[in-house]
Amino acid sequence: MRTSHSVLGSIAGLAITLLLAGQAVAAGDLPAATKKYLADIKLSPDVMNGLAEDLAVPQGWLDGADKEGTVGVLGTWNQKEFSILNAPFAQRYPKIKVVYGEAATMNSRAVAPLVAFKQGQYLADIITGFGGAAVEFKANNALEDMTKLPGFKNQVDGANDPDGKWAALRLRYWCIGYNTSLVKESELPKTWEDLLETPVLRNGNLGIGNRPQLWVLMLRTAKGKEWTEEYLKKFFTVVKPQFRNEGMDALLAIMTAGEVHAALPVAEYSAKGLEMKGAPVSWHCPEPVPFAPSQLGILAGNPHPNAARVWTNWMLSREGQLAQFTAEGSPPSHKALQTKEFIVYADQIVGRPAIQANEAYLREVYDMWQKYWK
Repeated sequence: MRTSHSVLGSIAGLAITLLLAGQAVAAGDLPAATKKYLADIKLSPDVMNGLAEDLAVPQGWLDGADKEGTVGVLGTWNQKEFSILNAPFAQRYPKIKVVYGEAATMNSRAVAPLVAFKQGQYLADIITGFGGAAVEFKANNALEDMTKLPGFKNQVDGANDPDGKWAALRLRYWCIGYNTSLVKESELPKTWEDLLETPVLRNGNLGIGNRPQLWVLMLRTAKGKEWTEEYLKKFFTVVKPQFRNEGMDALLAIMTAGEVHAALPVAEYSAKGLEMKGAPVSWHCPEPVPFAPSQLGILAGNPHPNAARVWTNWMLSREGQLAQFTAEGSPPSHKALQTKEFIVYADQIVGRPAIQANEAYLREVYDMWQKYWK
């Protein structure tokens, strides 16, 4: 039998307990926090139409969750962000106490929970953002089947794990950030093939980070191995990008300062943040649009299975996704929220062909990339 280790005991300084109080709110109503979030971004409550269906979990789960009384979550939100994110849940399900552990590193949110699982212990009931470690979790049968959750079917097509072991918590889009003082939008490529023939981005004008998993992996998934090998050969020998070893935020800052004309890969929300501050920055995506879901999974056999399902399903709902957007600006993964109000540079994303990575090709892509990376 597996034993339970609380998040507070296992990752001492990182965890906080959110004490939930008040009266339960019916699924058809909106908690005060949700009403406030909608008002803050000037959206009608109609945006939440369909929420009752999102939250329609079996009564047995609700009764079981109330009896369990607690659920542990690991994530990358800071404490303030999680307090904002979880406020509607606290008002809707006041009998469930959420124990949150801030896990900023891959080790704390992926490696440590998997090691503990193998030892028959739990650092949390729910894990998020475990990246490439998803393969290891699945290989060790460490994740519960999520297809039984009503919210699983509500996420953007192709965003969830095809085996049903994790769902898309939020979406990230990685394309080209560019300095608007140095590059015109009309000069940018319409497709990834066009990038090889784009003069303004040649000969060191395009700064690239060592992150092929954020865009090349998606192209490999869509185009195949032979196409990707040939593409990378031309990309490095014809485009001749500038190699940059900084992190992605630093790469964006370098581009903003004009050291390079454009940068790849750049997340859309990062570029928008600088643009809103008045920097000469914008964001462009060739087709197909690479997107990377951040995973949300339930550890198999955890000690609070019903509370874990209720919280996870809520997180995937319109309300949970609105709360996350309010807390930290992440593009929602819910199909109903794929609009300009929730997605920056929506003209570059919404309604355009998109591709998610197949993690099975990750090692193959790294091997291709390392032939050229200096």
